Amino acid sequence: MKFDKTKNTRHATFNIRRNDVAKKAGINRLAITTASNDWRINDTTISMTLRDAKALRDFLNQNLG
Repeated sequence: MKFDKTKNTRHATFNIRRNDVAKKAGINRLAITTASNDWRINDTTISMTLRDAKALRDFLNQNLG
């Protein structure tokens, strides 16, 4: 079952993709994109596996309360 969800905020776009059928490493991903206000600078995207995203979530929860 495929899962694709996007959340837009004023400064960033969060996209999570999951495909339970595929067993390939790295198929489940989270992408965070920040839009640039300057036409000379491209948008910046950080892409990571869901395992890394969970580790990031735990780190933020521990340190930001």
